[in-house]
Amino acid sequence: MPPFLTISEAARLLGVCPKTLRRWDATELFKPTFRAAGQHRQYDYHQIKAFTNANKPSSAARSPPPSPQHPPRQRAIVYGRVSSSLQKNRGDLDRQLAELHQYCHHQNYQLIKTLQDVGSGLNDNRKGLHQLIQAVSRGACDMVVIAYPGRLARFGINVLKTCFAEWGVTLRIVNPKLYDTSKESALISDITAILYSYMGKLYRLRRRS
Repeated sequence: MPPFLTISEAARLLGVCPKTLRRWDATELFKPTFRAAGQHRQYDYHQIKAFTNANKPSSAARSPPPSPQHPPRQRAIVYGRVSSSLQKNRGDLDRQLAELHQYCHHQNYQLIKTLQDVGSGLNDNRKGLHQLIQAVSRGACDMVVIAYPGRLARFGINVLKTCFAEWGVTLRIVNPKLYDTSKESALISDITAILYSYMGKLYRLRRRS
């Protein structure tokens, strides 16, 4: 057994999920030994065993199993985006968010925050996107709900999905098949997005000159 364990390995030894360990860390019930590069939690094996032995008598009281009649509600953050102020002004963003709110209501999710951006999906410096990533990394939610893949990012959505999963958060796409997902269609969509982004930048530069 290695001297230091990742959060997934520590959670497996304790019989809980990584989200529980993050919650224990936030409430200072059980903190990691230290944080490695990238703020990854590291746990000492002997620390885990000592914690387990010290809490055996009260483990049931500390983490009671949820009642089948009243399962815990999944905490959700909704994220919406449109590409331009024109789209926002004509109500596209409001309609998108309304659809996501309705979806969360039907799924009985606990809606804890709504984040939004107006800007290109190629722009990775969006305020709402950064707030979303920060909230996910803090364990503030159980899932992120978006309308369809392009609303979160034009490129790299699978990377974001993998990162969210590492933090124990699910990416829920309400309309995953809203658009043609063939390779040819995806290529055309990507090229169009790039051209649209550069045309927008060129237009703004000309207006300033």
